[in-house]
Amino acid sequence: MGAVTLEQLPALLERTGVTLREAERAVRGLLASVTDSPQFEAAEMLMAAYGVDKSAILLGGKLPPDAEKREALLTMVRRRLGREPLQYILGRWDFFGRPFYVGEGVLIPRPDTEVLMEQVLLGLEGIRSPRVLELCGGSGCLAVTLSLERPDAEVWSVEKSEDAYRYLTRNNEALGAGVRPVLGDAFDTDSVEGDFDCILCNPPYLSAKDMAELEPELSYEPEMALYGDRDGLYFYRRLTSLWTPRLKKGGLFAYEIGVGQETAVSRLMEEAGLNTICQTRDYSGIMRVVTARKP
Repeated sequence: MGAVTLEQLPALLERTGVTLREAERAVRGLLASVTDSPQFEAAEMLMAAYGVDKSAILLGGKLPPDAEKREALLTMVRRRLGREPLQYILGRWDFFGRPFYVGEGVLIPRPDTEVLMEQVLLGLEGIRSPRVLELCGGSGCLAVTLSLERPDAEVWSVEKSEDAYRYLTRNNEALGAGVRPVLGDAFDTDSVEGDFDCILCNPPYLSAKDMAELEPELSYEPEMALYGDRDGLYFYRRLTSLWTPRLKKGGLFAYEIGVGQETAVSRLMEEAGLNTICQTRDYSGIMRVVTARKP
């Protein structure tokens, strides 16, 4: 079978006897123009649209003759060719081995952020029933994961965007976590009471230059979750100074950072009186997390 155009795809999917593997190959060919992982994305779309697993595709099972499912797949392909993120199209994305609802208005969970989660879990080892605050909660992937990994923890998550907050609360409920969500501004220290054993945050950290060079997919994600002012450091400056006083002695402050921001963020944490500063690389070898402790 040769390359299939978008106009030819409906006829192929309607053809009697066409296999899932043939359909995957056709979709893969179309997606090659917009992604470096066309085979993966094509399989994800087929599984979501037709309710099959990867083995059915690999074994060449027959494509179910279902008009509604066929139209669902065609809609997914069209949206992806328009450079909408795959995660939004599927409506869910895995983080730390669990599925999180995502969509327009919320930042997509990324593997890099799992490194932040790992460092927070390590930093809380040995602390019984820790009290934890997440700022800029987004989908809740960090707070919900922490609550599930440490059921003894009291976890709060503050999110300003009403759209993102809806995903936070939905994921919290769907995964049976015990997060205490707060619809509020991360710059408002009155939004939650008391002191914390850990404060963590994956803030907006893209600079003006970064925003001008965004890939088309990123333009679908909310700007307020991406843009960290001209130099990308606005949130680190304000949040560190505002919230360090709310850390308990020995408490952990943990940030995800953008490429090349480790020195500046470490300096801001040091200036706020934090010490034991640690920088951690992500799975691609990029410095991605900075943590520090309150003396």
